[in-house]
Amino acid sequence: MSVKTSAAFFGAGAALKFAVNINVETLAKLPVAILVEKYRPQDDQWPGLVFDVMESQVLTKTALLKARIASLHQAGVSVAIDNCGHGYSSFGVFKEIPFSEIKIDRSCVQGCADNTGNTNVCKTMIELAHNFGSKASAVGIETGEDAQKLADFGCDLGQGHLFAKPMTEQELMAMVTAARTQSQGAAQPSNQAP
Repeated sequence: MSVKTSAAFFGAGAALKFAVNINVETLAKLPVAILVEKYRPQDDQWPGLVFDVMESQVLTKTALLKARIASLHQAGVSVAIDNCGHGYSSFGVFKEIPFSEIKIDRSCVQGCADNTGNTNVCKTMIELAHNFGSKASAVGIETGEDAQKLADFGCDLGQGHLFAKPMTEQELMAMVTAARTQSQGAAQPSNQAP
């Protein structure tokens, strides 16, 4: 998904905030903020993008990422730390970079409803995210029990096969269009007598 995809969905009336995996080196080499600014909808209602940056890269490229944050925010892009809890975390990063989301790695999320270790890690990471003003996002949710446990802890966002399988841009547009058509149809009063 790209800024052009986000703009296409926004133009179709679906103000969705897309997350895009991006390499920190790409942020250093390309004028990403300028490109986003060029292709994004020039409407204050556009929800923006989230760039997911791998936890391991955040730790080794903190200064580079920190130097790009202001221009990204100005273009409507927030930054999330992805795969958090995979074994690389450093508290120093959270005070250096204002992450919009801390995405809890699937290895911690899966089985968190009944695995005490995963339960404790998820609860702690959700609290960590909130303590730093970020949203907590759980990745790889596959069971209703795990989803409920995460919700009980105050997890803000979730993604995984429980909600939807990976799909193409066209499949997502068809799903959004069908849902909008269905909700508009349900809101229309019927002119027929019972």
